[in-house]
Amino acid sequence: MERTAKIWGERWLIRQDSTHATSYLKLKAKTRCSWHKHQAKWNKFVVIRGKVGIKTEFGETILGTGNEFTVGPGVYHEFKVYEDSEMIEEMFVLYDEGDIERQNLGSKL
Repeated sequence: MERTAKIWGERWLIRQDSTHATSYLKLKAKTRCSWHKHQAKWNKFVVIRGKVGIKTEFGETILGTGNEFTVGPGVYHEFKVYEDSEMIEEMFVLYDEGDIERQNLGSKL
């Protein structure tokens, strides 16, 4: 696993490919990440231990152990750490089965 030091703690990258990334976050109390948004990615946060607030442009949701919160693309957000915490972060691009355009070229092979 790749470790990256952050102002709010540590990110341990568990898995990443072209459409998905899963990280373990070890968070320090009284810190936060920067206010940001993603163009296409979704963020899902799952608290393993501790107390974390997920703030969006629509308000703040306080999460405790076992709670989760998902932020969609285009929504500004940040997390605020109220006590030393651990969290799983999943970033993904949502699969759209309607993302296909077919042309009828006839039934001849």
